[in-house]
Formats: sequence, structure tokens, C-alpha cells
Amino acid sequence: MDRAEIDKLIETLEQGQLHDSLPAGQARSEDIAQALGALDEDARDLVLGLLDDTKAAEVLAASDENVQEDMAPRLTRERLVRLLDEMDPDDAADIVAHLPEDAQATVLAGLEREHGNEVRQLQRYEPESAGGVMTTDVVAVETSATARDALMHVGAADQPEVIGTVFVVDVGGRLVGVVSLKDLLTTDLETTVGGFMDTDVISVGVDEDQEEAARLVDHYGLTSIPVVDAAGHLKGVITVDDIIDVLEEEASEDMMRMAGTAVTHPMTETVMARLRARAPWLSITLFGTFLAGLLLEFIERTWFASQVDQLVRSVADVGGDKATAYKMLLYYIPLIGGMAGNVGTQSSTIMVRGFATGEVDPTRPRRVLGDEMLLALMIGVASGAIVGVLVGMTHPTMAGLGVIVGAALPCAILCAAAAGTLVPFACHKIQVDPAYAAGPFLLTLNDLAAYVIYFWVAVTLMGSLGLVVP
Repeated sequence: MDRAEIDKLIETLEQGQLHDSLPAGQARSEDIAQALGALDEDARDLVLGLLDDTKAAEVLAASDENVQEDMAPRLTRERLVRLLDEMDPDDAADIVAHLPEDAQATVLAGLEREHGNEVRQLQRYEPESAGGVMTTDVVAVETSATARDALMHVGAADQPEVIGTVFVVDVGGRLVGVVSLKDLLTTDLETTVGGFMDTDVISVGVDEDQEEAARLVDHYGLTSIPVVDAAGHLKGVITVDDIIDVLEEEASEDMMRMAGTAVTHPMTETVMARLRARAPWLSITLFGTFLAGLLLEFIERTWFASQVDQLVRSVADVGGDKATAYKMLLYYIPLIGGMAGNVGTQSSTIMVRGFATGEVDPTRPRRVLGDEMLLALMIGVASGAIVGVLVGMTHPTMAGLGVIVGAALPCAILCAAAAGTLVPFACHKIQVDPAYAAGPFLLTLNDLAAYVIYFWVAVTLMGSLGLVVP
């Protein structure tokens, strides 16, 4: 985002008109949070500084995890404490987790006592467990309470996240039932809730994986699910908005794993963080396709040496060493195509998922193209250098072959990254679902471009390199 766009956003926030359909002063926190993802650190600080504490707390709580991790440590202790006191305990716990350990204790000490205790309790659980995503803001009454007592308890609750349900516990705090708000309103007010509660309660263990909680909510069609410990004590509740976040997160993780990149959406991460996430998977492709090339060479030399030599000489109309050099170029076609294809697939997957989650604006490719091309250049240069050395080591008398493969690989990867980034934008532009169209089109385009680039580089360099064999 350039300076003019930042100034426009700040002006819009000052006027409270981020969303065209809203009057001044009612800009949606979620829209502001999404906009923060496209800003640099200084711009984010400016934007958050323009908002009052209540609005800023809503925006920070709704922001992407990477934005929270970036912004929370830079806020003054006094303001951060005020913002955390405005948040639900589960959101506040997520923010505190992004602070250095020494700062966490200081900030927690500044929170309101009850709120601080709730946040500390949530910090005990693993982030991706049911306890890690639950909220402790839950309305619960004992079995001996009357319908009148339960209604008064609901009315006195401080913004309960589950307003339509009251959980019922025994004297020891163990979950034994649930009553709906409708039942409370239509039942005699002096009737005890233990007499008409529903005892068939679906719950999830506090240490269970968040994905299990999401599965139960989906399977039983729930709007919330209580969280209990091993002894059955009610610890909190996971609401449908948290379940949606979990499902989205798990879906993104699965897609990113399939593409061989980070398990979280990487667009808000630094280029180096993205490189570290992709490098291990691309290394597998690099060495795997290099070995595939050696395997092709072994098969050709073992079973088809004379036939292939004759075919290459007849097609290329050359003989001797030059024909052999052309033939050896064929061994590295899988490497060029495989690496380019994987990089292109990663870029395409990131863009398509970014469209779905709102982390990438499908009308503004320039925001992401620069970083993707820089990342592709780094991957291409590193891969080219590695494979060039490997080719030189396995064919010491043909060092020029390593130069050709090492030079062609970055070019093919750059082209694939550009295609993988831009093809989803083009699909969106012509109103075609990029999730369907980008894959087949991209694979075809990457193969054609990679092979053309490879052989163009080879033909260009072979003469100047004096590529010969003994």
C-alpha cells in the first residue's frame, strides 16, 4: 500500500466512513481490521491511534494473528491494558500470548482483577485445544435455581456470548444439563431448572483438539458447545463464531500443507518467513527431480543408448558431441518442470485461499506480486546454484551443462510465480471461479513456459560455453 492509499485510509477512519453503507462514526471493526493487514507498522500505529479504546479493542481482537503479534508489543502498557480490559477473556488471552514473557506478567497485573484471573486461566491451555479457544463468559446456574433465578442471572451477566442457553451445574460445578431461554420464559417462574433441564448435553474436553470441537458442533448442528475438564466441571463455552474461525483455520492449514507452504496464510508474514516455510518442501522437489534425471540417464545408458543417440542425431541433424549434449539436456526436463510447477502451485494456492479469507484483495494484484516475485527470485537463485553444483559434480567433464540448468531454473521459477500469482486474479476478473480454473490452466501454462525457457537458455548458452563431452 503506497503513501497516498494510507493517507486516504486514515482520512476515511477519521471520518468514520470506511464502509460506504454506514453513516459517519460507525465503521465496522472487522473492515478496519482487514485493512490493517495491508499496512506497514507505522501506518498501523497511526490507524490504531485514531480510534478510541473500545473501537481499537474490537479492531485488534478482529485482526489477523500476525497483525496482533506485530502491534501488541508496540502499544504502551497503559493503552494495552485498557484495550485488554475491553475484550472478551479469550480474545485478551490471544493478545497477551504475543507479548514477551516478562511483559505478560506486567500487563496481566494491570488488568481488572476478575478479568485478569480469567485471562490467566485461559493461558494454561494449548492454543489449539478446546480450552484455548473457549471463553469463560458463560451463564450457569445450579439445579436448585428457579426459572426466575436463572432469568435474573442471564440479565445480570456481563455480555454473555451465549445468550440463548443457560448451562446447569450441580453443587460441585459439574455440568449436568442445559435449558433454553425459551423454556425459561414459558415455564412457571418458581419451577427449579433441575426439573425441566435437558440432561442430554454434548460437551468437549478442555484438552481436546479444537478440530474435535468443530466436528461436534457441525455433526450435531449446535450453536455453541460447553467445555469441561476431566471431572466434568464446566470451564467455559465455545461459540459458533469461534467454531467458524477454527474451521477456516483448519481448512487453510490443509490447503497450505497440500501446496507445501506455511500452515497459516502467509500474506502477512515477511518474505524470509515465507521462504523458511516453503524451502523444506521445495528442497524435496529439487532433489527428487534431480534424482529422477539421473534415473532417466541410467535407463537411457543401460537400455536405449544406441536408439536414443540415433534419434537425437536424426531429429537435430547433428552428430557427435553436440548430439550427446542435446540428449543430456533431456534428463533435466523433470527438474525444470517440477520446480516451476511447485512454485506456481504454491503461489496460486495462496492467492485463491487469500481470496476466500479476505486476506488478498482480488482487484489489486500489485499488493502481492512484488513479494511473490522477490520470493521466487530467492528460491530460483538458490535452487539454480544448488542444482548447478550437483550437475557439475555428477558430470565433471560437462560443467557447462550445470550452468545451463542453473541459469534456466530461476527464469522458469520466476515465470511460474508470476503466472501462479496473476492467473487467479485474471480468473476473478473474468468472473470465473479461480479455485476451478486456475489449477488446470496454470499447470499447462507452467509446463509450456518452463520448457520453452529451458531450451531457449540452452540453445543460447551452448555455443558460448563450448559444451562438449569426451
